[in-house]
Parts: sequence; structure tokens; C-alpha cells
Amino acid sequence: MYAYLMTAPGCIERAEVPDPVCQPDEILMSTEAVSICSTDVSYFRGHLFPESWPIIPGHEYVGRVLEVGRKLQGSVEVGDRVCYWGQTDFGGMAEYRALRPIFPGGLRGMETAWYTERNFYDADQAAAVILPDSISSDLATIIEPLTSVLRSLLLNPPKPGDTCVVLGCGPSALLAVQVLDRYLGAGSVTVLDRNQARLDLAQSYGARLGFNTETQLATLEEFVHEHHDQYADYVFDALPHIGAAKPGQKDIRELAMGLLRPGGHYVLYGATAVPQQINTWMILAKGLKLHATPFDVRLFPMTRSANVSNIALRLIETGLVDARPLLTTRVSIHDEPGVLRAFTDYGEGASMKTSMLSPEVLLASPFAGVRGDEVGAGV
Repeated sequence: MYAYLMTAPGCIERAEVPDPVCQPDEILMSTEAVSICSTDVSYFRGHLFPESWPIIPGHEYVGRVLEVGRKLQGSVEVGDRVCYWGQTDFGGMAEYRALRPIFPGGLRGMETAWYTERNFYDADQAAAVILPDSISSDLATIIEPLTSVLRSLLLNPPKPGDTCVVLGCGPSALLAVQVLDRYLGAGSVTVLDRNQARLDLAQSYGARLGFNTETQLATLEEFVHEHHDQYADYVFDALPHIGAAKPGQKDIRELAMGLLRPGGHYVLYGATAVPQQINTWMILAKGLKLHATPFDVRLFPMTRSANVSNIALRLIETGLVDARPLLTTRVSIHDEPGVLRAFTDYGEGASMKTSMLSPEVLLASPFAGVRGDEVGAGV
């Protein structure tokens, strides 16, 4: 089968690899859609590191079931479309994908775990849901990042009526803004980002206030000063990797901590293996509480994540969370230059996610024949 191999940071190419074999506790799927995630890009940019190279990136995935292992008979059928949430980050950008699924309501005893050498225990299985016909394969790839957002917010929720701040306005942050505003009852949401188009989109999603950290940095610093370190109750940090602040400037995370009230809650969501700057004095002086949802399945079993994925599916299916504007580009998964551009151009301008589709799904898409930069404006 074909697969996209990332052999080192900055290096990705299409190659032929052996077909996966469906084991008794697995399903074998034909790939219909894979969307690029900031995690994929972090490996490409050298901000995250696998245990070994090469890797097949891609985990925001939808596949159609070709074969069902004997231990899963009755839980899923050939022809079903399945998406999943897992923690290995790999394997989706290929013609076929084998998976050990746990569906909502699965028994915890079904899980087996292994130590990843990345400081946590992962499950051999992945949280999976079967898709209804009402949701398209490209849109369904957003179930995976929404599951990640919900895992974080449901385990570390704000109180209803809290003033919340979201750092970054990338795809996961925009999902978080909607969940905070429409689902968890935030009193208000303020967003910080350096991309004005993304700030505008966040405000259209329900954020009441936004600061551009490049053009409005002085205004933001004055805003922090005016509120005497007691504006917000809750910060959701969706920034993956940021460079050091310029001399004489405050780091964006320090500014966010400045917005928090004493005893406020700071939730880390974005992931990077590169050490990040954080102001320990602000934590100590204000008694801030840092939170994170663990990857480690001993603390958050994959059976729980399967139920969270089911919530994510329902939120997108009902339209309570609008995922359509997050898919700004659609390309054929056979378009190698287009796939490479999805990595090199990630986060540029108003672009969000690129969804790589099988030719059959791409032709059936309502956006077939529309340029990627037009797609984002039309949804």
C-alpha cells in the first residue's frame, strides 16, 4: 500500500509499505479522510519527537471498514465508517489502517497498556465511534481534536459564569471557545492570538473580547495592569510551541497568568517536547492552580475516551459545535505536492486544516473543484 513516511523533521515522502494484516481484535479500514493536526506539524517542525523514525503521521482519521476480526464480530460491520481517538499520533496517512477499537460502553477490562518511553502508558486500543450517514468523512475528522478538547475541559472545567481566557486561536482553541460558550456556560471568553483572521473567527464563535498579541501587545499589557491581576477565573492554554519573548517583552503565558485572579485555574492543553518559558513567580505569588488531562491510560482509561468521542460526535452532528470553517483546504491524498504544502504552510494566514481525501470522497464533496482558499470563505 502507499503511505506517507516522515523520515526526519522537515522530510516527508510517499512510499510503498506492506499492507497491514487484520488481527482477531482489529478492524481493517480503507482511508477516506485524514486531516492535518498541529501534532503532525510539531513532528514535522521538530517540536515533538517519536521514539524512532520513520513514522506515518496522521490521526484525525476516517476509514471505511473492510474486514472485522473475529473478536469484534457484532460490534462493527464491514462498510461502516469509523473514526478514532488515540495517543500514538501515527498511521493514518496511508491507504489502509488497522486498528484495535474500543467503542462507547466498552468494558475497561478490554484495555491493555504499554509503556511508550514518552513518559506515559498508552493503550493498545483506540477510542472509536461508528459514524452516521448524516456526517461527511471530511467533517468527521474534527471528532478527534474535539475529543481532545473535551477530555481537557470536562476533566478541568470552569465554573458556570466564569470569565475564561483562551490562548491561541488555532483549530483546537476555536473548538474550545465554542464548548466553553455553548456547552459549559462560561460567563465570557477572551482570546489571545497574533493572527487577526483567527481572532475574528473566534469572536464570531462567541468570544466577547480579543487581543492581537502583535499589534495590540501594549494595549493588552495595559489591560492586565488596569485589572490588577484579577480579570479572569480560568485560562485554557492551547498554544503548542512558542519561541522566547523579545527582550523587554512579557511572554504571552505570563500575560495570561497576569489576567488570572489569585487562585485562578490555568489548564495546559497544547503539547510540545521543547521546553517552554513559564513564570514560576506568577504561580507562587498568585497561588495559581495548574491542570492538565493526562495521556496516561492508568489515569484516563481509553474506555472513558470512547465515551468522550461519542459526545464529540453528537456535538458536531447536532451543530452545537460548528466544525465546518476549520477545514479550509481539501486535497486528494494522492496529491503529494498538496500534502507537502499542508505541512509547510500550516497556520499561515487564515488557513486552518487541510483534509486529505480519497479521490472518491473528494469527488463527492460539495467543495469538489473549489480552490482551498475559496473553501474557507464559503463555509
